[in-house]
Amino acid sequence: MMTDTIDPVGRIDEQDDEQQVAQRLVAQARAEGVDLVGPDGLLTGLTTRVLGNGTGRRVDRAPGL
Repeated sequence: MMTDTIDPVGRIDEQDDEQQVAQRLVAQARAEGVDLVGPDGLLTGLTTRVLGNGTGRRVDRAPGL
């Protein structure tokens, strides 16, 4: 469950809501032909954005990915 300090797209109150968000992201990635993993994949992109937002810096690529 997300903490009260994280509010990127509106607070997600229920675990089911988090699951629905994840399912929508995966469905959209597949529909657009985006890999889920790998250098240009959904997971790498999300990780990079989260790290960039968390540090307040632009991150070109998530470390170790």
